[in-house]
Amino acid sequence: MKDVWKLPAIAKWEKSCGKHPTQKPLSILTRIILASTKPGAWILDPFAGSSTTSIAANLTNRRFLGIDMETEFLEISKKRKLEIENEATSNRYKQKINGFNATNELKLFLESEFFESYSNELPF
Repeated sequence: MKDVWKLPAIAKWEKSCGKHPTQKPLSILTRIILASTKPGAWILDPFAGSSTTSIAANLTNRRFLGIDMETEFLEISKKRKLEIENEATSNRYKQKINGFNATNELKLFLESEFFESYSNELPF
């Protein structure tokens, strides 16, 4: 991973469940999570807003706890969570996340993380 990231602005498909005035691009939060956590790690966002951090956490096999005081944004968060519980939608989102060298780089990285996490538990 390079020390300068060139990532796209927020895409229209990221606002499918509603808009938040300070919503971040999924690509940025995905990169931050991958750079700073391991699979299964807990991520706390005390100002969850529309839960882009939650979506990134879920797509990268991390656990998430979000807090927000605004009912409007919590409703958006619920809709987004339900949206990615659909495996086809989740896979489509993973393919749309930009900022990697190749279109399948995120998928390959997540697969290698999964293998590394569970290879220590294998008897051989």
